[in-house]
Amino acid sequence: MTGVAALAAITIAPLAQADGNASNLDQIVGQAYTDFQTHCTPHMTPQFQRIAWDSRPTGQGGTGTIIDATRGLGGPFKAYWNSGPSHPPGAQRIVSADGNGYWDIEFDFC
Repeated sequence: MTGVAALAAITIAPLAQADGNASNLDQIVGQAYTDFQTHCTPHMTPQFQRIAWDSRPTGQGGTGTIIDATRGLGGPFKAYWNSGPSHPPGAQRIVSADGNGYWDIEFDFC
């Protein structure tokens, strides 16, 4: 009977929600943006300056605006964390979260 109780405890226990580490998300988005924008507008050189977050990013991601020194470049984006290597619709860049899932980044421009 103890095996049944142990199985019930495992089955009833809530699943842990894993999150990505958002501490370096500015750097990850900045690098992904520079690569994306270089291919998007090869005749204009991106000069990433910073990110203006809509609200502080969490382990699940965030939204904001990329500020670029080159006039006409940059714009809104979304970053989402997921646990597995997938290619969600709209993600232009997928970046490993240091072995703890992936950041899917959607740029709302180009």
